Amino acid sequence: MKKAIVFFVILMFLSPAADACVGKTLIVGVTKTTEGKVLGQILSTLVNERTGTTVEVYFYDDLEGIYDAVKEKVVDISIENTASAMNYLNMPEEKDAKIAYKKVKATYEQEKGLIWLKPFGFKKSSESGISSYTATILRTEILNNFPALPRLFNKLGSKINDSAYTKMIKSVESGKEPKSVAKDFLKSKKLI
Repeated sequence: MKKAIVFFVILMFLSPAADACVGKTLIVGVTKTTEGKVLGQILSTLVNERTGTTVEVYFYDDLEGIYDAVKEKVVDISIENTASAMNYLNMPEEKDAKIAYKKVKATYEQEKGLIWLKPFGFKKSSESGISSYTATILRTEILNNFPALPRLFNKLGSKINDSAYTKMIKSVESGKEPKSVAKDFLKSKKLI
């Protein structure tokens, strides 16, 4: 029995799936906005606390910088909202946030190798007043190497509603550290 257990443990360490995760640091790319700082820390803390994987948050001046970093495979995980994604894809604005989500999800996957996960529970309004969803986006390779990430990130979907989102943003704007705000939120929702 002991030999079988030792063999199984050795096999796990030698298998390609296990090897793909060993020593890998995940990079979350976000804008330097308050929203970016809070959501980036939520994703980072959630993955680190629940899986033990090292996660770093890189900050960018704008979405273009994030997309460039994603193309260069520097950034593994990012956050985007449907209104700015439609704009980035040169698609006309879509008043229905659900339809916009379906369109950008399909286009990003087919054309950019990026997977949109379940939207967070809060909605944003664009400059023209159109509501949009915000969601986590993963590079396809990351999804292949870390298949449990979507399930983990999707737990946030209904947890970050408008009220929770507003409270977190106000906390950071009044001087609280984004990492502390993220950790408090995740603990309050029993996610860590």
